[in-house]
Amino acid sequence: MSTSTLPDPSIYQSMRDSVLFSQPEGIGATEVYAVLMDWHIGSGTASVLAAADGTASIYLSNGGGCMGGGEQLEEIREAAVNAVNLAAMLFSRFEPTKSAGLPEPNDVGFFAMTGNGRYLATAREESLADGTDPLCALGEAMQTIIAGYQLISDDPQPNA
Repeated sequence: MSTSTLPDPSIYQSMRDSVLFSQPEGIGATEVYAVLMDWHIGSGTASVLAAADGTASIYLSNGGGCMGGGEQLEEIREAAVNAVNLAAMLFSRFEPTKSAGLPEPNDVGFFAMTGNGRYLATAREESLADGTDPLCALGEAMQTIIAGYQLISDDPQPNA
């Protein structure tokens, strides 16, 4: 007999907060060790995490999401590392923030996590889509993580 569990929306805030409010030991003050991208989708929100160690996750406000892809697929691990490196290169575009709020509709928020705390940069969805925003490369790197997870979900699993 198979049982199905429904996603729990409280998981979203918990997972997102674990990125925004925790800090690994030994991180340099200006070292970017993780990036979190938030944007509105349909009637909810999606957040994509990229970490310097190749960890990559997707959190959905309905409680769904994906984790562990950086351990399963080299493309996801490389995309996560690339996104963190791009955030470090674009760091002058980020402002220090105490906020952990979600972006306004039609905006995409990027949090860069450092030894000094959270930094935020925001872009309009349309300027990312048409390639005119300076954060476009970072948005594309984060989208590569999503594409990697789509590869995993499209990969047929062997029967047990």
